[in-house]
Amino acid sequence: MSMCFRQVARRTLLCSSSSSTNQAIKLGHNSAVAATTILQREFSAAKKKQTINNNNSKKEPTYQERKEAEKQQRRETWDKKQARLERLKTRRDHSPKDVKRTLFRSWWDKELMYHNKLQRMAKKEGKPWRIRVAAMVERLPVVTPDVEEWEQDYIDLRDFLMTFGKEYPAETGFMFAPDKEEDHIVESVEDLIAGLPFTPAPRETEADASGDVKTLDRQLKTRLYLTIKSDAEGNLSGPRWTLPSTLAETNESLLAAAERAVSDSVGSDLKLWCPSNAPMAVNMRVYNDKLPESFRENYFGEKIFYYRVQYDNTGGGVDEAAMKADDYAWLTREEIVEKIEEERGKHQAKFFHFML
Repeated sequence: MSMCFRQVARRTLLCSSSSSTNQAIKLGHNSAVAATTILQREFSAAKKKQTINNNNSKKEPTYQERKEAEKQQRRETWDKKQARLERLKTRRDHSPKDVKRTLFRSWWDKELMYHNKLQRMAKKEGKPWRIRVAAMVERLPVVTPDVEEWEQDYIDLRDFLMTFGKEYPAETGFMFAPDKEEDHIVESVEDLIAGLPFTPAPRETEADASGDVKTLDRQLKTRLYLTIKSDAEGNLSGPRWTLPSTLAETNESLLAAAERAVSDSVGSDLKLWCPSNAPMAVNMRVYNDKLPESFRENYFGEKIFYYRVQYDNTGGGVDEAAMKADDYAWLTREEIVEKIEEERGKHQAKFFHFML
């Protein structure tokens, strides 16, 4: 086959160079046509193969393209999942978020910077801190708190569904035989209370009506804290409302100092339960230069550790005969914050608000 092609090519070359003989021209013309046909076939096959490859490349992406597409799909799925989790936090895209946390951080960040500043000042002056321990004597709620309006609506709907159930079409066969009408009577709260074999105690007591703050039989729906009026902290303005506190002695634990602070202030009849050996909070107080030298000595100030202890109702109450404080009261958090704000300002009132 190669010999024939070479002969044809040679004859074609001779025909192109010599035009005197008609036979050579005719032979060269036929040979040129044959050669052109052979080249055209090879060109067409290559073109067809290239076209098939191009079509295959368009239909089936490469491994790298598939890998990038799968990666992009995973990224979009992850973004959608995170966006959904953010929406689930409030269920309302336009509702305010993290209101209480933002309010606390706006106070705490400044308070922490102020405490660090006091630490540096005390270190610079070379003065130590005096340790004071305060006790938060807490009476737990006696009755359940009042139900919110939305919670009461949910309870009513739940009771209705539990009483009447769901209704399905009769042809499904899911429904039981119809019950009697008296089986679906929903009693009101007043009817339930009237049917009890005893008379429930009132949620609002006489102490709430009269404003007596020296009894534990008040504000049954919330927590109460023992508050005393004393000048044991060395106040320039005289006695003020505060929590029972005392200075920690050598070789005495902070919890033991907290228990001693209560017994020294209101007597030892109160029976307390201490849930933890760790303090609830710590605050700093810088001694004023106007305080007596015998009181502040060579200390820069006080570090006050607050312990939460709970009142045990199996014990007694405040022993007014042995009480060293000027006055005492069982107050709610809101009432304590109000008194602290009147006597010391909003800064200290915020501390008691977040601590209690």
